[in-house]
Amino acid sequence: MGSLGNADKAIRSEAIAHNEDVINIGKKLGSKGLTVWMADGSNFPGQSKFRSTLEWTEESLREIYEFMPSDWGLLLDYKPYKPNCYHTVVPDWGTSSMLAKRLGSRAKVLVDLGHHLPKTNIEQIVATLMYQNLLAGFHFNDSKYGDDDLNPSSINSYQLFLIFCELIGGDQDGAQAWDSISWMIDASYNTQDPLVDLIQALESITIAYAKAMLVDRKKLHDCQQNGEGSQAQEILQIAYLTDVRPLVCEARVRAGGAAEPLEAYRTLMIRNKLVHERGAKSYNSIF
Repeated sequence: MGSLGNADKAIRSEAIAHNEDVINIGKKLGSKGLTVWMADGSNFPGQSKFRSTLEWTEESLREIYEFMPSDWGLLLDYKPYKPNCYHTVVPDWGTSSMLAKRLGSRAKVLVDLGHHLPKTNIEQIVATLMYQNLLAGFHFNDSKYGDDDLNPSSINSYQLFLIFCELIGGDQDGAQAWDSISWMIDASYNTQDPLVDLIQALESITIAYAKAMLVDRKKLHDCQQNGEGSQAQEILQIAYLTDVRPLVCEARVRAGGAAEPLEAYRTLMIRNKLVHERGAKSYNSIF
């Protein structure tokens, strides 16, 4: 029946109290924001009243928003389906941005790359949110069929590159500052070493960012002004097809890190050392 959008006010109050508990924990940890995603929705036509569940959701979010410290931000996620089959209360970026605007300037839209219908133009959504200064941040992952929570770039590396092109362009054009965006990884690492997967995820994100930095934005702008589609595509492809891994490795070494983090992780047998320190029980609980 839902949580923040439940028809029963007592249940909504319980869900609000849970978020307030999370905020109190976050303050002790030094957090500056709260991410909210709701599984609220329905499975059958007529099961829920669309406008009422949305209204109750907004009222609940407002209480949470007002409970947050004044220097916190609310990152409002969205998702078109799952676990519900018919409707989700906050199914898309448009609904999420509407709620964010109604809540206040500290509420913005969180983009989870897996929370979209197939073939959705996510880079356009990113640009549109930046145009309104409404982009809260990201849950970086990837998907083949739906909300698969696969490693970033494991399926569609070109999409991640295009997203970073929009992020860089939006920052340079003054649409929304780079440092106002929260960067998070949201992938499912329950079948293999999570540290290996996290290193791979960071590598993919870094490479996509580095490639996007190579785009000749002056030439691209001229092509866009003149409607030169094929040349604009070529400019993007030149950057995307460039092997930036040597540059990324060099940057890591200059910063005092390992050129190849995954190789270092395996060579130094860091997992074995962690298992030894924490005990075999912690290892078994992961796998």
